[in-house]
Amino acid sequence: MSAKSRVSRMKRLTKINVFQFIKYNFFCRKVKRDRGCYLIPYRGAVIELQKGSMLELHANLAVNAEKMRGSKAEAYLLLREGARLTVDGDVRLTYHSVIEVHKYARMSLGRCYINIGAVLIAGHEMRIGDGVLISRNVYIYDSDHHRLYDSNGKQTNPPCALSVGSHVWIGIKATLLRGTKVGDGAVIAAGSVVMGKVKGGTMAMGYPARSYSEVKWEE
Repeated sequence: MSAKSRVSRMKRLTKINVFQFIKYNFFCRKVKRDRGCYLIPYRGAVIELQKGSMLELHANLAVNAEKMRGSKAEAYLLLREGARLTVDGDVRLTYHSVIEVHKYARMSLGRCYINIGAVLIAGHEMRIGDGVLISRNVYIYDSDHHRLYDSNGKQTNPPCALSVGSHVWIGIKATLLRGTKVGDGAVIAAGSVVMGKVKGGTMAMGYPARSYSEVKWEE
């Protein structure tokens, strides 16, 4: 490792909440991790793992990353009772962003970058693939979190699994709702609202979002 790399690494280490790092990686029974994989709580990370919840780390999860010096910004990681979050690729949760898994719900994350102000809330089942870029102020929900009923008393908006494939770019202020399925290599345009299927390798835009053209993109 070069001297420059060592200095850069030391700077990152000084931004970590050491107490939380030790607590969650070595003494918390709600965190199950592979060797060499860690929950990395930067200063300002707010983490709550409720009774019966489980965080499985097969890669690193950084919480409140990219915060500027002197900022008091926070990021939130909340696993409610019985919830399970599985991290299969390195994940960076930047400041002002949220990961929340509701009671007995499931969420799995591949390698992804979750930018400022993004909110991921699983009320049922959510899967995010590998190499996914989630832009600023994106909202991803697999449930409406409030029940609607028809005249016969039947619920009309039950939670529905949501999945995002690999190598997907979700543009700024896009919203993905319950039942969404985004194929590999797709791009969701800024401000779009997705409520169904998006074909892999296409650009989807609008409200509701529709695929308009084939596309290829680079990280």
